[in-house]
Formats: sequence, structure tokens, C-alpha cells
Amino acid sequence: MSVESIIGIDVSRDWLDGFCLPGRQRFRFQNSPDGHARLLEILKSMPDGLKVGFEATGGQEWALWRVLISMGIKAVQLPPAQIKAFAFSMGKRAKTDQIDAELIARFMAFRPEAGRTLPDAKLQLLRALTVRRAQMVEARKRLSAQISARRKQGVSAELEEMDSSLKAFLESQISELE
Repeated sequence: MSVESIIGIDVSRDWLDGFCLPGRQRFRFQNSPDGHARLLEILKSMPDGLKVGFEATGGQEWALWRVLISMGIKAVQLPPAQIKAFAFSMGKRAKTDQIDAELIARFMAFRPEAGRTLPDAKLQLLRALTVRRAQMVEARKRLSAQISARRKQGVSAELEEMDSSLKAFLESQISELE
């Protein structure tokens, strides 16, 4: 089955900017449950073979992705580096949400096999925990540097207690993953 309609969506924290091919329609909805519902109304009226794509945005796209998949719509996440390279190859230097949505749609038309599908729930949880753990480890590194600086001033006890609490929290998260 060939894809009859392609929709590229630029997902941000607040907005969903979209571009449809072949009709070249544009839309903009809030990135919220209400905005997702309004988008679904439009997508339901489109022909079979619809494919939706968006860039990885650090998690801003996950709620929309789940909604689309639950409605049986083929939706894929695309690597931002590939979209950027595609934009440069087309001579596009400007960057706006509308331009990005169009580039995503055109990239999908050019490379229909590109993108990854929604991982299962366990993998999503593992990824979320891994990201959170990395953030906590980074926070602990910064705290350790502060402790070293405060030791020289003779006022490190408070920070050392915070570090002990953070370390215990990290160890409990790690044990839950095992």
C-alpha cells in the first residue's frame, strides 16, 4: 500500500505545527490533550495510508505519539540530524516551526522508510529512568564540586548530608532496575 497522505509535525512544548502532503495544508494546535483531539479530528477525515512523522524533541512528542498509535495511525519519530541534513541539501537555512513541519513531511516523502516506531511501555520506562538517573548523577557531580570548594571554607557538613541523601536515592533507583 502506498502512502497517500504524509503529515510532518513540528512538536514543541506548547504547539503542534503541521504540514500535509500532497495538499500542502498547514495547521497549528496546542500540544495538549485538547490539541491532540483536534488533530485527530482532521486525521480521521484523511484517506487510508496516512503517515505522520515528527522529530525527536526530548520527550515533548511522546504523548502525541501514544495517542496517534492508539488510534491506529502510523506515526514515526525521525532523527533531528537527518532532517537538518535534508534541509541543508534543499538550501533551507531559515528555521521556523512551519518550515520544520514542511521539511519533515518532505523528508518522509523522500525517505518513506525512515523513522522509528513507538517502543513498548517497558522500554519507554527504562529510557525515562536512564535519563533521570543521568540527570541525578550530573547533579551529584556538581554537588561534589561544591562540597570540595566548601571544605576549603570549613562549611561542608550540610552539603555532605545532601550528597549522602542523593547517593542513597540513586542507589535505590538502581536497585529497582535490577
